Amino acid sequence: MHVCKKQWITALILLVLSVPIAVTAVFQGWILTAADAPAVLQEPVSMTEGTTAYTDSEPTEEPTAEAPVLLRAVSPQQNLSADGGMVLELSAEAVPNAKVSVALGKTVVSLAPSEDTADGTGFMLYKGSLTLPAGKPKKQKLGTLHFTAELDGQIGTLSGAFVTVNALQYADIPIDVGQGSVKPPEISGEGKVDVLSPETDFGRGTARMLCVTADYAETCPGNTANDQSSPLCTPFVRGTYDYITGEGTFDGKAYYITKSGYKVEQADSESFDGYVLPTNTASVYKSYTSGESHIILTMNWKVPFVSELKPQTYHKGYTDRVFNVVNSTAQYIDFTFYYTNAAEGSADFAGSNAVKSAEWRNIGENGTATLRVYLRQNGKFYGYRAYYSSDNRLVLSFRNKPKSVRNAVVAIDPGHGGRDCGAIAANGAYESALNLRVSALLKQKLEAQGVRVVIFRASDTYLSKDDRQRMARESGADVYISLHHNSSPAPSMSGTEVYYYRAYSKPLAASIHANLASAWQEIYKHNDAMRAHVIPQDGGVRYYPFGVTRVEECPAVLVECGYLSNTAECDACFDPVNQDKLAGAICRGIIHYLKNS
Repeated sequence: MHVCKKQWITALILLVLSVPIAVTAVFQGWILTAADAPAVLQEPVSMTEGTTAYTDSEPTEEPTAEAPVLLRAVSPQQNLSADGGMVLELSAEAVPNAKVSVALGKTVVSLAPSEDTADGTGFMLYKGSLTLPAGKPKKQKLGTLHFTAELDGQIGTLSGAFVTVNALQYADIPIDVGQGSVKPPEISGEGKVDVLSPETDFGRGTARMLCVTADYAETCPGNTANDQSSPLCTPFVRGTYDYITGEGTFDGKAYYITKSGYKVEQADSESFDGYVLPTNTASVYKSYTSGESHIILTMNWKVPFVSELKPQTYHKGYTDRVFNVVNSTAQYIDFTFYYTNAAEGSADFAGSNAVKSAEWRNIGENGTATLRVYLRQNGKFYGYRAYYSSDNRLVLSFRNKPKSVRNAVVAIDPGHGGRDCGAIAANGAYESALNLRVSALLKQKLEAQGVRVVIFRASDTYLSKDDRQRMARESGADVYISLHHNSSPAPSMSGTEVYYYRAYSKPLAASIHANLASAWQEIYKHNDAMRAHVIPQDGGVRYYPFGVTRVEECPAVLVECGYLSNTAECDACFDPVNQDKLAGAICRGIIHYLKNS
């Protein structure tokens, strides 16, 4: 679980307030910086997990001691600036059967009930959307979002973000569409690709450009007025160029909007005045399998690209997110390269148990070309990494399934640590210490099975979300586990959940959860009331964009072993016998996945 920076403040607030408040929401802006957020939180989760749209301000109308609290949290909360025409997602937590609306100037939007927030306090999540007006030569200050909930003559209000529509400032960039002729780049005598630079005038006009300076710059959809993550988006790798078509501030962070249709955090890139580049040619330079399966591409310039497993169906599930998965069904993974209307070459991955071949599809369609990599078995995918080599070629490396359990590498990330203590348990202990204890037991059990284990911390040390993502990417792991214990403002909440982000992580999440649930049912064999709540109504295997699970290199999940805010479950979690059982259950889930995936 993922609670506040200074946990004692939480206890003080609970003593002062006479009504149930979502304690975690008060400090959520810090929580998400710590790499993940509590299961009780709903909308939204930012791309960087560094901010939140929940309010920590007082209601605009202070309720009396007798008045019910109708509205407890709204989104967006932090001031934002966005381009005209963007869709602004709105949400609020209010009591059931309330009439909930949002006013922005003279525009009023009704919010519809979505689902119970599942934290035991009885609030519902209400959602809606608003399309911002078209941009104008001057910026438009639309004002503050005012949220209202009405029920039985009672009214509750909260203020949200101040919304500004950016002034029009970027000219549109014409893109070549349709299939063009192959024009490979120049290759130096040392075999290095002479990639084109936007600092050179090619006679196609000027443009405001960005260059990605981070190793991996996370992206999110460019047409929404938020920075919510999507597994259909792919991080841009270091050195990628793109055209800037707009800017925006969402949840307190500044972003560029790109011509390719994505948002890139300004902190992960640099902008400059450059020149429009010629259309790109992508060529297969080499493909081979040695440990991993590799395909190496030569391109005229470092264009943006995204990947997507297809065909894969999603459905609305936990927190109304549309990327919940029933089964992994993909037959191939598509890499779509922007500003590319010519491509050549194919690949055959002899010796790979993950991918079998690759070919170009839809060359020139909408100014893009797609490299389709076919999977060896439908629904079986183990991750990939992407980077530019020293000779300026793009390398895509696909992870193969380990030949045996003894060939596998598992990365264990004990949640929290150091100044980030996580949840404070009902017995006053820190979650971070318990996470470390169970992780150490899990490491021992995996190693007894012959698995090589990489553990991110062995003491009470602090790691940021960025640290954890980097370590996951560099670990060479076949499986990544972020281990946590949960908490809720409702002390009756109990049970276990496992979270995934990418579709190919769902089988791992399901395997671990099934074994954890069995362990808890055994622990509660003499407690029918607790046993009945081991598995939540939605099954407990959930999509959620926790920052630490947003990696492409391997299946990655976040495990919530149990609720430390529930006195009975807290006692069970701190029992050394049960800790051994839970670690054993997670181990069995991982081993089952490695053998059967």
